[in-house]
Formats: sequence, structure tokens, C-alpha cells
Amino acid sequence: MNRIASRMLGFVLVFVLALVAVTDAAQERPIEVTSERMEMLSAPRRVLFSGEVVARQDDVVIYADRMQVFFREGEDSVARILAEGRVRIVQGERTAVGDTGVFHRDESIVVLTGNPRVYQGKDFVEGEEITVYLEEERSVVTSREGVPARAIFHPREETR
Repeated sequence: MNRIASRMLGFVLVFVLALVAVTDAAQERPIEVTSERMEMLSAPRRVLFSGEVVARQDDVVIYADRMQVFFREGEDSVARILAEGRVRIVQGERTAVGDTGVFHRDESIVVLTGNPRVYQGKDFVEGEEITVYLEEERSVVTSREGVPARAIFHPREETR
């Protein structure tokens, strides 16, 4: 293995380890990121994945056209992740979509903008901005002026 490939592998391992630490509860679990291209950048220090990006950890899968992972200054830990273009986050039966999604590590939330929607089965909510609380299994939807947030809930069959 040449020197550049060795450094790339080392950086990827640091990156993967940093992503594993995205939430305290997820520190021990592996994450897999695939894309057509990966580029390491500095100032601010980050990794850019582009083309059919898929990031998977446990039952959470994030799909996007591009994804940037920003590291904390002087640390190997992730500060935030910016996903852009056809963003889709799938967790069990719940799916969230939007043009842009920002994952804030400390709060363990994803903020979706650009025609965001959250589906669970046939039910959905949509609005100007949707905040998904990954560890609480809840979402908050805000509206924009003149366009209310909207939700469609289907009646459930009662079990006897």
C-alpha cells in the first residue's frame, strides 16, 4: 500500500470512528458511508461525499446527493453533517425527506428544509422546516407565512 493510500485509510478510519461517536448511545456501533466520490478538505476541516451517498448506522439510513461532515476545530469528533440534494432519512417505518438536511451532533437532531416531509405509513406532515429528534422519535414542523404546516392522519383500525 503506498503512502497516500495509507494516509487515506487512516483518515477514513478516523472519520468512521468520529461518525460512530455521533451520539453517546451510538459510540460503540459502526457506520458505513458509501458514495461515488470522497474528498477531504481543510478550513474548515471536513469530508465531502458526493454521488449516491448512503450513510447507515443501525436502523438509521441517510441518502443524499452530497454530504459534508464537519469536524470540531482541533478534534476528530463530528460537529455537524450537512446533506444536500434529495435528502431522505429512513428510520424503521418513518421516512423524512427534503432538499437539505443538517444533523447537529450535540442535540442529536436533523433539521430538514426545502419541501420537507415526514412520513409514517400513509400519514405525513409537511411545512417550511421539520426538525427530527432522532433519540426521542418525535418531529416539530413549522410553517411559512401564508402556507400553514399540514398533516394527514389516517384512522387506525381498532383491535379487539
